[in-house]
Amino acid sequence: MTQNWSEAMDTQAAGFAEVGLNRAKELKTRLAVAVFLTLACFFIVGGYEPFVWLAIVVIGQALDWFTFKPLRLNPEQVVSRARKIGCVAIVTINAFVYTSVAAILWAEGGEAGRIFATLIICGALLHSTLHAARSTALLAASTVPMCLYLIGLPIASWLYFKMEATTSAVILIGSLVYLAHLAIIIRRSFEFTDQLVRANDEAQDQKTRAESASQTKSDFLATVTHEIRTPMNAVMASAILLRRTKLTKAQSEHVDMLNDAVDTLLALLNDVLDMSKIEAGKMTVERVDFPVIDELQAAVRIWDPRASDKNLSLRFEATADFPTAIKGDPLRIRQILFNLISNAVKFTETGSINVSARTGLDAKGRRAMVLEVTDTGCGISAITLSRLFAEFEQGNQMIARKKGGTGLGLAISRRLAELMDGSLDVRSTEGEGSVFTVTLPYELADSQSAQDEAEDIELEVRPLRILVAEDHPTNQKIVSLFLSTMGWSLAMANDGLEALEMAALEEFDAILMDMQMPNMDGLEATRRLRATAGYTQHVPIIALTANAMDHHRAAFMEAGADAFVPKPLDPNVLIQTILTCAKASMADVTHTNAQANSQANEPALAASLSVPAWQLDQSLA
Repeated sequence: MTQNWSEAMDTQAAGFAEVGLNRAKELKTRLAVAVFLTLACFFIVGGYEPFVWLAIVVIGQALDWFTFKPLRLNPEQVVSRARKIGCVAIVTINAFVYTSVAAILWAEGGEAGRIFATLIICGALLHSTLHAARSTALLAASTVPMCLYLIGLPIASWLYFKMEATTSAVILIGSLVYLAHLAIIIRRSFEFTDQLVRANDEAQDQKTRAESASQTKSDFLATVTHEIRTPMNAVMASAILLRRTKLTKAQSEHVDMLNDAVDTLLALLNDVLDMSKIEAGKMTVERVDFPVIDELQAAVRIWDPRASDKNLSLRFEATADFPTAIKGDPLRIRQILFNLISNAVKFTETGSINVSARTGLDAKGRRAMVLEVTDTGCGISAITLSRLFAEFEQGNQMIARKKGGTGLGLAISRRLAELMDGSLDVRSTEGEGSVFTVTLPYELADSQSAQDEAEDIELEVRPLRILVAEDHPTNQKIVSLFLSTMGWSLAMANDGLEALEMAALEEFDAILMDMQMPNMDGLEATRRLRATAGYTQHVPIIALTANAMDHHRAAFMEAGADAFVPKPLDPNVLIQTILTCAKASMADVTHTNAQANSQANEPALAASLSVPAWQLDQSLA
């Protein structure tokens, strides 16, 4: 009971500001009605009294406006007791003054004046009931004076103006009936307001709980992602390293199964994380220049071995007018095509899979690229098509159990297409195959830089010296085995603090930084390296972590990292990233040296890296 009373008081306090805002909005209307009543009263009773009444009304409304002004400027403020008393007093006075025109009409306007006066009071009561209901005190202040007029005028007429008792009684009874109905309206209005406040509080509470649950889910996913990716890194690295050794046919098959399992686990993990980001509204798309043909061909090449294993023909073709470089998100476009080809390979047993790229117009008439994946697989029934793009849905449950998967790939692909203001549709006949069509609007790239970036890195130069900040012995060994094939030398730091000490004693060409480490984590170590005077302000720092969610990436980049490589590690991606970052860093250093040497009239020293690009793939084969 005490709690309900406290909540009611809080609601009433908040109501002062709301009523004040309403009164300010209606000020012009009240003044316009006052002018109309003045003229009507003048024509009915004559004299100067109506104009005196109007002047007093204007003064009262001005005082009302200034009294409520602080509440309008700061609706969230705590309303002091003095302010409340002032607001109640001015509303009460204005209610008496505003409705006093009815007394003039009643006393001097005859029967017509009394009827008009009664209507004025009833209308004013109804208006106050509707617009002051958020505060009991202000509602009483605005309605009580009007009720006194409505009841008092008939009684006064009977006592002082010798009105017939029967007439006075009828008017009084009618007024009381009206007030009874008005009281019911007020009570229901308060009940409705109370229900509305409770509903808003409940909605806010549910929103808070939902946000808390969403944060808990995000934290859980971040933890699970890290804990799954760490052992997967060892499994994936072991499979890659085994491939470098001489294996029997049976051993090669075992390694293939191991690779397939890792790919499946990683795909499932990425699907769940992507859907989580999409549902939370945190999925974003980039707009960068990139070689679109190369990205599409890369997605097709990934699935070519799987298609060959099933004796399927997998072909890619692009029309002559298809752009070579566009603005867009290469990762997401490649992901969509990857998912569609994956499904086609999974559900096609014989025949072919054709991937085509052409230009066209989307539904809004914009220039768009149209990607189609056509297969000769089992097809999709009409019933299944209606739920094909729903989360966690798969076409045929019998086939789904046999083929596996989460049922998220197509749902994610469609949502990604929509994020890029495009669409993903399907045509299919059961038993005859399917055609998935992606339509994405695009703009041509500003320059050919995107194509230039796609070219192989061919750098002839000295071996790199790399600092690896990693606390896990297995991960240290994996990185060492991957990078030793490049002829690079490594120094291992077991935490961020040790990495700082080693970087202060020796210059490195690149630093690989894990996130979660004892004593000092990777984020803090990166920030301190960037804040230290010397080469560490520009040395490439590459985040190497199992914390692979977007906010982890953003945190590392904000701390000063140059690149981000998630675990499990792809050796090609890791080495290519190191080469790219080191090349960019050396280019900056060479440019700086060139400027300094040119001022000293000395030739600039050329920077160089060690292994040509063709050796990268061979060393990891």
